[in-house]
Order: sequence, then structure tokens, then C-alpha cells
Amino acid sequence: MKKHHKKYRISVLLDMTDNSESVLSSAVELAKRVDGDIEVFHVKPATNLIKGDSQLSAIRTLNQDDRATRSALEQLISRVSLNEDFTIGYKLEYGNVRNRVGDYLAKATPDFLVLGKQRPKIGVFFESITDFVIDQVSHTHVLILGNDNTLRSFDDINLGIFGDDLAENDLDLILELKRDNEKPVRHFGISDEQESETRAYPWQKTVSYNFSRGSNAVDGLVSYVSRTNTQLLCISQKGNDSDFFKSSPIKSVIRKANVPLMILGG
Repeated sequence: MKKHHKKYRISVLLDMTDNSESVLSSAVELAKRVDGDIEVFHVKPATNLIKGDSQLSAIRTLNQDDRATRSALEQLISRVSLNEDFTIGYKLEYGNVRNRVGDYLAKATPDFLVLGKQRPKIGVFFESITDFVIDQVSHTHVLILGNDNTLRSFDDINLGIFGDDLAENDLDLILELKRDNEKPVRHFGISDEQESETRAYPWQKTVSYNFSRGSNAVDGLVSYVSRTNTQLLCISQKGNDSDFFKSSPIKSVIRKANVPLMILGG
């Protein structure tokens, strides 16, 4: 029987913390929606494993950790992929997290990258990795999930969009995500005027929420995203060049939003 070649390549960055299973489960739902293959990528800082005084002791520790980590990855993948009609591959590497992730993204060039938000106590580390990832990819859609976020299904999902700079490819992806879904898409914008020109979108209905530019604009936007039960907020990377608050509004929304985010690759 001829093997079906998937339409998209989906990479999942896992840190093997408590929310890794929900992150991978959400990636599976995305793959089912867009017809994608999944590969998990996990990096361990090798310096954390060099506990012995001798080279032999260091090698023994590394080998033991490698076996344990691979076993944990395989068990996680097995649990999540049970009863699914596709396999999930994985890669495990050791070294500097940024360097390994950067090299992986350059070689793999995934269409989608899925990662989870770290807990607040190590939030600074997460933000730097997230900013790094967004800066590294220019045509990859990045799905970011919070600690308690799981996209259990894209059926009847409440979709939102942030900004007015969505490219045609971004619009095509949103149409694919909301396939057979008649719910309106919520548009959230920040501008100088309360009233702004409404853009025409290729779906049936859009409900807009416009916020005046200012120091509290992102807080108001994030609050309305939650209040309107938006389940996935899509953001164009073009907004990353804006000077709304002398810093990227994308980064502010990433840090403050409590819903899954899709940074669109254009």
C-alpha cells in the first residue's frame, strides 16, 4: 500500500516538564487538522550530567541519562499516540539549549513549531527561548501553549486574530483551522483611533474589538481575549516590527495571555 505523504512538518520542542503531555497532545490535534507529520525534539544541557571527577564517570553518567531520557520520551509518545493512525518520531541531543534548538530549526525547517510555556518561577528563561525561537524562524507557524492549555480539538474552536497585517498565507491557515466552523472570528486590534477601518476577511463573520494605543492597551486586549472565551489567538509576525510600546506587542501578549497563541509565519 502506498504511503501517504503528509502536507506539513510539525516539530514539537519538549522540555519533559509536567505540561509536556498536553503540549504533545495539542500537537497531535493540530496534525490531524492540517495533515501533518510530528517530530519531537528534546535538548538536555550536558553540563548538568558531568558529576564525576573522571572522564569515565562522566561518560557512564551520560549513557545512563540517555537511556532513561529516551525511555521517558518513548513512553510519553506511546501514551499520546495511542489509537492514532500515524507515528511520532523524536530526536534527543545534549548541549547548549539555544545552540541545539537553533541548529535543529535551521536543518528541519518545520512548517509548524509547537512548544509549551514554562512556569512563572523560570519565566525569564522561557521568554528568552521563546523570543529566540520567534527570531529564528521566518516562515514557520509557532504554536505556544500555557501551563494549563490543551487544544483538545479544532472542531468548533473559538478563533481570534491580533493585528491587521495578516498575509494571504496566514488567512489561508486560519481558514484551514476553522474548516466547517461557522463561529465568527474575533479580531483584536490596537490603534490611535477608537474607530478604525474594518478589513474584509475571507470568512463569514468577524467581531472586532479595538483598543486605543497606550500603556494599558495590551492588558485590556488580553482581558477581552479571556472574557470572550477565545481558545486560540493568531498573531502575524509582521506585528513584531511595530513600535507600539517601544517593544514588540507580540512579546507583551505572549507574556500576558492565558490562551494558546499561534504566531503566524506568513
